[in-house]
Formats: sequence, C-alpha cells, structure tokens
Amino acid sequence: MVFGLGHLDTAPATFQLAWLEPVLCRLRAYQPDIILTEAMSGEQVMGLDAYAAYHGTASQYAGPTLEMAKTAQAALHLTAAQALVQANELFKKGALTPAERRHLAGLFVAAAEPLSATVQWLRLPVAERVGADGVSPALAKQLHLWASLRNEMSSMAARLAADLGLERVYGAGDHLSDVTQPDFAALKAAVAAEPSQVDLFNHNTPTFHAVPEEAMKMATAAEVMPVLKWKNSPRFAELDADAQWFSMLRSEKMGRVGRQQVAAWEAQNLRMAVAMREATAPVPGGRALLIVGAAHKPFLEAYLRTFTDVELVSVPDLLNAKPVGCPE
Repeated sequence: MVFGLGHLDTAPATFQLAWLEPVLCRLRAYQPDIILTEAMSGEQVMGLDAYAAYHGTASQYAGPTLEMAKTAQAALHLTAAQALVQANELFKKGALTPAERRHLAGLFVAAAEPLSATVQWLRLPVAERVGADGVSPALAKQLHLWASLRNEMSSMAARLAADLGLERVYGAGDHLSDVTQPDFAALKAAVAAEPSQVDLFNHNTPTFHAVPEEAMKMATAAEVMPVLKWKNSPRFAELDADAQWFSMLRSEKMGRVGRQQVAAWEAQNLRMAVAMREATAPVPGGRALLIVGAAHKPFLEAYLRTFTDVELVSVPDLLNAKPVGCPE
C-alpha cells in the first residue's frame, strides 16, 4: 500500500495529531508487516556523506540524522554498518527487556536510522525512556523530541510500528538521483520563461479549483479524511502528475531542462520502488505500507505494478472501510 499525503509539517498551525486517529486506526487494521517512510535509509545517508565531494553534503537532507549518528558512533565505538549488524541481531532475538530496547535504540541511531530508534523508544514504558544502556541523557532528549515531531514519519509511521509491535521502520527515500537534476539556475530560468508552469506546480488552475477537497488544508478535524481520500484518488494522481511533471515534457520553453528534471524525478521514484521491493522480500505474501508525499504515489505504483508477486492495495477502499472500533 502506498499511502500519499501532504507533508504534515506543512499543515496549518491549527492541525492536531489527534485528528489522525481515524486514519491510524484503519492503518492498524490493515496490519502491515513492513512500514516504510520517505526518509533515506541509514546506508544512503552515510553513503552521501562519504561521497560529499560528488553529491554535496548529506546534512542538506538529513542533518540531524547525520549529527546524531556520528555522536552515537563515537560513543559506541562502532561504524554505522557495524551498528546496523548488531541492531539486526538484537531485534531478531525478540522479547526484549527495557535495557535491551534502550541499547537497540542507541544502535539504530548510530546506524543513521533514528526513526527505528524512535520505534524502540515508543515501545518502552514511559518510565523506562531514560538515558541508560548506551543512550546518553542528551540522546534520550533527542529521542523524546523525535517521538513527538509533527510529521508523518514520526507521528504516523513510527507510531504505527510501535503500536503493531514492529521493531523498526525502513527508509525508502532517495537523494542519490539528485545528481541527475539540471542546474538550478537553468531550471529557474526555464520556469521563468514559461509563467503558466508555476500555476501548474501550485495547482492554481480551473481544474483543481473545481475540486472542493483541493482547497482543504486539514485546518479542522473534519477536513482530514476528505483530504486524504482526495490525495489517494486516481483523479488526483492523474491531475497532479500532469501538472507537476508531464507539463514540463510538453513545454517547448522548458525544453531539455524540463525533460532532465522529469528524468531525475523518475529515477528517484524508481529507486524508492526498489527500496520497497527489497524491504518486502523477506516477507513474501506479507503486507507493506509506504507513507509518502502524494506526488510520488502514481509513479511508485506504476513501477510496483511491473514487479512480480506484488499486489497494490487501495487506500481509498481502506479509508472508506469501517473497521470495528475505528472512529469516523
């Protein structure tokens, strides 16, 4: 299942995480075996850092992750890869004690997987969320912060994983493909030469204006479900992909720059689809959930349809369902 949404950290100030409960309840009923986010994997974060001269600094995309990882690596005397190996061995043990969960959280941080560390933190009883067993008091404060962040990675993915008794989440995000993007100045000039392109990017067109849900920003609890149903509808996928991407291919003024930008976008989404397929390989017949920006959804689903042994699950059907105990 590819669950698309607008990033929660851009929601209006009035937005409350509690309003997500009807959605989270339905996602818990789906019972995914694997949960993925748009964050990069620790392997990619550290790889970008190692190849900073080529890719640019990884802190541009994952500054807090990288800083936390390097601090934890120094404290544990481990590389990111070594920390990940130890984390995998520990969580496979099962029936972890609070001390083991704290240690596992520290290992995940060192592996540049802070969201998985957040899962461990949320699985601890509140009284056990303290600095100990490889987690310093400073790191404990950071994990408290990550557990309360107003974004879909912490407030939805990590929370769901903890609620479902999963040990970690997986990063499917990609920035390796950013090197294929056109020069920013050239892209900016191309967009300036095609003023209507900005309106398309911003959904400022009669077609989008005709959709009531498009004007909703989740400023009230009543707007949450309609907005998420709209963002996951085939109609939104069609209109958004055309406005943001296919329009650049049609534009003569955007030219090669527009075509290059679309190529980079497709490469990014293909890498994300591959990350999802790799994560699901150990659980054939299982269920996976990727929570991601809605613009990615049509491209990811198109790529996932080309893979064998993969079945896409409808998000609108899930949101329209009424599982026992789930609020409307």
